[in-house]
Amino acid sequence: MTEPKQYDELIAKESRHWGEVRQDTQNPQIWHDPKLFEIFFGKEYQQFVNYVLAQGPRILELGCGEGNLTLELASHGLDLTAIDLSPERIERARSRARGLNLGVQPNWIVADLNTFPLPKNGFDCAVAHDSLHHILHLGHLCEEVTQALKPDGRFIIMDYVGMGFLRKLVAGFLYGILPTYQPYTMKWRLRKRLSGFLATEAQKRKALDQESTETLHEHSPFEEISQQSILDEIKKRFEIVEQRSYNPFWFYLAAKIRVPGRWKYPIARILRSFDDLMIRLRLTRGAYVLIVARNLPLAL
Repeated sequence: MTEPKQYDELIAKESRHWGEVRQDTQNPQIWHDPKLFEIFFGKEYQQFVNYVLAQGPRILELGCGEGNLTLELASHGLDLTAIDLSPERIERARSRARGLNLGVQPNWIVADLNTFPLPKNGFDCAVAHDSLHHILHLGHLCEEVTQALKPDGRFIIMDYVGMGFLRKLVAGFLYGILPTYQPYTMKWRLRKRLSGFLATEAQKRKALDQESTETLHEHSPFEEISQQSILDEIKKRFEIVEQRSYNPFWFYLAAKIRVPGRWKYPIARILRSFDDLMIRLRLTRGAYVLIVARNLPLAL
């Protein structure tokens, strides 16, 4: 496992970004709007949670952020060990947990999942929600997961695996011309980021190897550093029990386009239906996946 020369600087920047990230009214994200999140992710997220609840009782969460999923699972009596890169986010999660009447308080760990040796304590399930696409050394992490899980344990993932160049190009064009919460003057200044937005996983990794940061996100250097490789690395080490693809396109623009308030959610439902139709007709694959994978029993 070879580190890029600037790795320490980049991972520190990644940690600071997530510790400081706040809702931006000019660049709204779908997870900051509960109704939009429910429209585009609600059904899959509930299935994801139900899969995890069925595995318990000992759960390892990879990339827990501020603990939303951790605390939801812990409220059902599960025993959680939750890991995140950002000490600020872990502290906020820990503070929230202290205010709840949980049977078992989660075990919170601040660590870099690219290098951290996972606890080898026989977990029933490892879970990752929207975190693996930030992991540079994904193969190493997946190998650690196989050892952290019990034989026959489950690895359950809900994550972003990429839109592909053409869809990103269309999304960037629509974002540029449609009315959004970001003013046009600001969008014009952001044009320099377009090459990074369009960069593939391979291009991002090649740039890192060449000690370049041109294709990396300005604030979150490891944003989308893993995309298709999420599927590839999991399939190398686990048996896929279930895999589902969803949300190929409109999830990206739904929170950003400015429309009259009374139309916002009806339009979002239409766009989600259009996304579902594209998947049903097999016109494209989803940008997100829900995966249930089984850890293989140890060889005798």
